Amino acid sequence: MTYPIANTTAIFDARREQVKERLKAIFKGPVVFHPLLIAAFPILFLYTYNIAETSLDQIWLPIVISVAATLVLWAVLSLIMRSLAKAAFATAIFLAFFFSYGRFCDGLNYLGLVPEHAYLLPSVLFIWGCCVYFINRTKRDFRVTTRWLNVTAVALIAINLFNIASYQIKLAGTSAGTPEESPTQAPVNPGETSNLPDIYFIIMDEYAHPDTMREYYDYDNSEFIDSLEDKGFFIASQSETQSSTTPLCLAQILNMEYLDDEPWSDATFRKLAYSKVADFLKARGYEYVGFGSSAAWLGYMKDNTDLYINYRDTTATPWISAFQEALWQTTMLMPFYYRIVGREYEIAYRRMTLYTLEHLKMLPELQGSKFVFVHFDCPHEPFVFGPEGEYIVPANWFNYEDKQFYLGQYIFISTEIEKVIDMLLEKSETPPIIILQSDHGTRHGYPVANDEWHKILNVMYLPGMDYAELSDSISPVNTFRLIFNHYFDADYPLLEDDQD
Repeated sequence: MTYPIANTTAIFDARREQVKERLKAIFKGPVVFHPLLIAAFPILFLYTYNIAETSLDQIWLPIVISVAATLVLWAVLSLIMRSLAKAAFATAIFLAFFFSYGRFCDGLNYLGLVPEHAYLLPSVLFIWGCCVYFINRTKRDFRVTTRWLNVTAVALIAINLFNIASYQIKLAGTSAGTPEESPTQAPVNPGETSNLPDIYFIIMDEYAHPDTMREYYDYDNSEFIDSLEDKGFFIASQSETQSSTTPLCLAQILNMEYLDDEPWSDATFRKLAYSKVADFLKARGYEYVGFGSSAAWLGYMKDNTDLYINYRDTTATPWISAFQEALWQTTMLMPFYYRIVGREYEIAYRRMTLYTLEHLKMLPELQGSKFVFVHFDCPHEPFVFGPEGEYIVPANWFNYEDKQFYLGQYIFISTEIEKVIDMLLEKSETPPIIILQSDHGTRHGYPVANDEWHKILNVMYLPGMDYAELSDSISPVNTFRLIFNHYFDADYPLLEDDQD
């Protein structure tokens, strides 16, 4: 059956008019843009809150995806509700639910109520659906609400952009400064350092003291400790740290002094990166080699090291970072993060550790005197290694309550570090100095006592030094004071071991 051309044209014109009327109805009302700003705000806020630990390039992809998805949702709701303002308000409510879901779950956990996502997530979506229904049914035009949300969204974005800009300006100003010179000795000719020992400073994050493992994990680590002692290591069996935060622990050790800085601050990160220890050794012809890890703040070392390696950066996808993980965990995507990126997440951590271990074994072949700093996430969570390097299922990556997972990763890193030490001792032409320490012990309150984090592993291979003169309780803050005094004829007084 065919229609006359005139009738076809009339039908087309009628439908076009219907579309025009619908579009007029949709765009009738106040100017609306707040959903797009609200979509970006939680990401900017999280970045601003963690600005000292996160690089700026990590926020652009989430912002683009968030804004684009919001635009699609807003467009679909506008067609359904025939109002930009109504659809924008409904979209804003969804964004509030979406970006606060993880915080709500955390609140339930704090109250002892473990949320079942299979029930909680549909319930939240149902509540939002009810909101959409009532917004669509109401006769209000939402002019006042829209203006209020527009102004609020602009203010929130402006505050965060101002804070980011202020931080970047401050960072640029401090980066222009030059590290202070070591006060103890004038620089020497690098050619005179050819016989100086390489120095390896190896940190195992959250590696508990052997006494802690014996008491709370029923695990005897004496075989590992005895093996190190047989190799010629000094065992500071009563050594303790004064801070439970890794950045401050390391900043204190590498600056040879107790600090009262805010642990998670730009000032602390810069003291860690531009340390007095690094200045001292670089002035004497040492090459500074730094290994990063999943800790973003270790990236501050890049500009002060002669060689910086971070296998986390080279093996991970854009979604595998501490910032991306924290962002996902605040949203409705929380139940799906490890299912979506879990395999890559696990591989990134495993490769980072395994590649760093292998690279360390080859460093004696690098010509010249070297100061090597390396930070291992192990045995700190996520628990991705069993005692013999086995894979761990995602459900147990953060399971401290079941002792086997921390213990398994503890045994794994102990075994692998001993292999590294064997290679360093075997391949080095000049016997190296090796410092093997934990930044702090396990600190989660379960299954160990709250103060066990003070107790740390502190063992040192110091060729030619009389260990009888050393204290079993030597503070890690005195590590390099001791080394510089003995090997470089410096004159650093040792600080009190138990200073708070």
